[in-house]
Amino acid sequence: MKLTFEKTYVYSLLFMVTLWIPIPKLSSPSIALFGFVVIYGVWKKKLSFQWSCILFSLFALYVLYSLYVIPSQHIHSGLKYLEYKLSLLVFPVLFSFRPTFAIDRKKILNAFSLACFILGLFYVFQSLYHFWTTGQTSYFHSSLFASNHHPSYVAAFFSFVIYYLFIEFPRMTSKVWKTTSIGIMVFLMVLHLPLESLSGIIVLGFLLTSVVLGWAWKNFSKWVFCSFLLGGILSIQLLFWIKPSLQDNLSHTSTLVTRYLQSPSNFIREHPAGMSGNQSRLVIWTITGEIIAEHPFGVGLGDLEDEMQQKLAALNQTELMEKNYNPHNQFLQIFAEIGLIGILLFITVLFLCVRQARKQKDALFLFLILSLMINSLFESMLQRQSGIVFYIVFIALFATILPKQSVQQLEPEA
Repeated sequence: MKLTFEKTYVYSLLFMVTLWIPIPKLSSPSIALFGFVVIYGVWKKKLSFQWSCILFSLFALYVLYSLYVIPSQHIHSGLKYLEYKLSLLVFPVLFSFRPTFAIDRKKILNAFSLACFILGLFYVFQSLYHFWTTGQTSYFHSSLFASNHHPSYVAAFFSFVIYYLFIEFPRMTSKVWKTTSIGIMVFLMVLHLPLESLSGIIVLGFLLTSVVLGWAWKNFSKWVFCSFLLGGILSIQLLFWIKPSLQDNLSHTSTLVTRYLQSPSNFIREHPAGMSGNQSRLVIWTITGEIIAEHPFGVGLGDLEDEMQQKLAALNQTELMEKNYNPHNQFLQIFAEIGLIGILLFITVLFLCVRQARKQKDALFLFLILSLMINSLFESMLQRQSGIVFYIVFIALFATILPKQSVQQLEPEA
């Protein structure tokens, strides 16, 4: 079988999108391979440059980050973080050169779904192995369960696949493929429990609630709709019964937020040590807000950690100093590092993506951006490779070579 450029391009794209999910270390080599293919395609005139406001905005965001390294007091850290954010430069450049041939969107998304399913199986078997050898259940919880990606990023991968399979389900004709898709969706939904990601549960809850209520509203009377609404509430109670830690976490968070809003300064003084994750978030959000107020145009890339350490030292928060947390909020992270211009540019990227998704009626693209926004409220989602590669590569794909296609059947490739 002759290996044409078209097939080489698709295979290298598949490798780049999927291989790093179960094996994160393959991220850089697979991106490099795709880059060489793109260079060859440009040389052979198989790819042509096309303008994209979304890609340009991502590129501009990287340029802004680069400029904020210059005044940094910690130039080594600044350069390290700039390297982490190379996706903002690499993917816009690579996908600005688009193929003159069509790319099968479902093939890329099916492959990504399979990679996430394999990742989930790996986590389950890994945890079962540790339980078998040690008798401990700790490997069924959070970071020990998700051993090669942060739990919140894994939850983002899984919810994306769940929604993709759901919206494509009506187009499936094969009973085997339908059954397989249902199994994968249920499996990935269940895995949200051991991941124990608050933002992941919120995204999944938003997804399930929207789907069920939307379906009930279209197909039944208002009384049946209300019964579905009641059933959803009971399902939440059932989830809390199955996983009591989720209810405890939610209740504890609600209490903390109430006390925090009454007096942030008193809240911080009353919790000098032994903080939970949610308590820590409230403290670091507070000090990050103070840093933003003092430096509205940013402290520079690489300097934020030092500014936060100084704030924590003044509050006698030695425990949080040792953990060296980032702001755990991507909006605050960007605002504190590269200032008002940076956060406005990031919001512009989100706006452009939402506008294009709505224009193309691309529900999956829209869900991707909503997932990024929700997760960014609780995590600095673009600070680690797992987050920035996932979101930026799919934003670039949906904005350029994988726009929503006409209705087609979802079948396994022969």
